[in-house]
Amino acid sequence: MNTTPEGNMAPRQGWWSRNWKWVVPVGCLTPVLMCGCFGALVFYFVTSTIKSTDAYQQAVTLVSANPEVQEALGTPIDFGWPRGSVNATNGEGRASVSVPVEGPKGSGTLRLEAVSEGENWTFDLLQVEVPGRPAIDLMDQVGGRPEPELEPLPDDEPPPTMDEEMLPPEEEVLPPSEEEAPAKKGSEIDL
Repeated sequence: MNTTPEGNMAPRQGWWSRNWKWVVPVGCLTPVLMCGCFGALVFYFVTSTIKSTDAYQQAVTLVSANPEVQEALGTPIDFGWPRGSVNATNGEGRASVSVPVEGPKGSGTLRLEAVSEGENWTFDLLQVEVPGRPAIDLMDQVGGRPEPELEPLPDDEPPPTMDEEMLPPEEEVLPPSEEEAPAKKGSEIDL
């Protein structure tokens, strides 16, 4: 004798029917999370590279020790994530970076531009901008790049001037003769 009723034997649902409620969100969020993690790794790598340059480290040291910056921002001075670029190729490099700085009294932005030839960085710009006051220039502490010396113009020859002799002679403009004049519309022409 059979004890199971024939009417209660429903077919079992498939895997997708049972699990779609958690597979869809996980399947959509996984690529988003992977892209976010990749972006965070790139950001961390770039900012770590900028922070490890000698130009950045010299600038941070100078800003932290400057009495005018300490007066404007207070101490201790905290440095945020740097933004900008540092390019180094074959012993030569260029850095253009801005860094948010903050202290107990206020906040501002450290801006630096530097060029390297070999191991040494030479600053073209090093200043802290604090809202409501002029920028604090730190170039006097680092002795920026020397200005290129320009060769003086030779004094032997004076610059050319436009005088009467150099101008082309004026030609006299005469009205065209009857033979050269274009024919008027409606007039007869002999051929």
